[in-house]
Amino acid sequence: MGELPLKNTFKKAYHPKLLVLACAVMEREIRSFQNGKVEFKFFDYDLHRTPENMSKALQVEIDQASGENYDGIILGYGLCSNGIVGVHSQNQPLIIPRIHDCITLFLGSSESYRNQSTEHPGTYYLTPGWIEKGQTPLSKYETYTRSYGEEIAKWVLHEEMKHYTRIALIDTGVCPLEPYRKIACQNAEFLGISYEELKGSPTFFRELVSGPWMKDFLILVERQSVEQEMFLDL
Repeated sequence: MGELPLKNTFKKAYHPKLLVLACAVMEREIRSFQNGKVEFKFFDYDLHRTPENMSKALQVEIDQASGENYDGIILGYGLCSNGIVGVHSQNQPLIIPRIHDCITLFLGSSESYRNQSTEHPGTYYLTPGWIEKGQTPLSKYETYTRSYGEEIAKWVLHEEMKHYTRIALIDTGVCPLEPYRKIACQNAEFLGISYEELKGSPTFFRELVSGPWMKDFLILVERQSVEQEMFLDL
């Protein structure tokens, strides 16, 4: 299922040719590890809103890549509300970070994510890419306002966010934090919750693109499908 040494997984090439399929919110972080042997395809964040469409979109790209000479396909996704369950490759191994969602990637390790979740369980995380291409509470509010009007939109958003006590902006080091800091602070102020900045790490992104894919990754052999049970003991 995973934890296979690189030499046993990819016998064709010492520097394997890889395809990375990932969410657009992490494009900057992933592209920073371009090494000339990796190709990228980034998907719209909106797939997170309909996990069943996520698996379909990924499967289409994986199937199209089956005729190419890739030595492996890397998914820049975690389990993501079961959005990758059922995904499989006919001809190449699939390399998948063994995480529930991408916040672990931005923080640099599963341990960092566990520590943050234990100390600050009610945290809404943001990154520059998330602010640009994903959603923030304020962008949700603007969407709701267009549909329901201001008063109902405000009530709906605060109901959704009532268990959050902190907004944390993760600095991944790939771009200046301004003006993202300003936007993150505006979100915290709007919700009446605290604001904090966290130092991210490139470690997990580096391993995602370049390996070695050991204990924090699943490596699925050809025609082996992603299953929810592979992530249950995290």
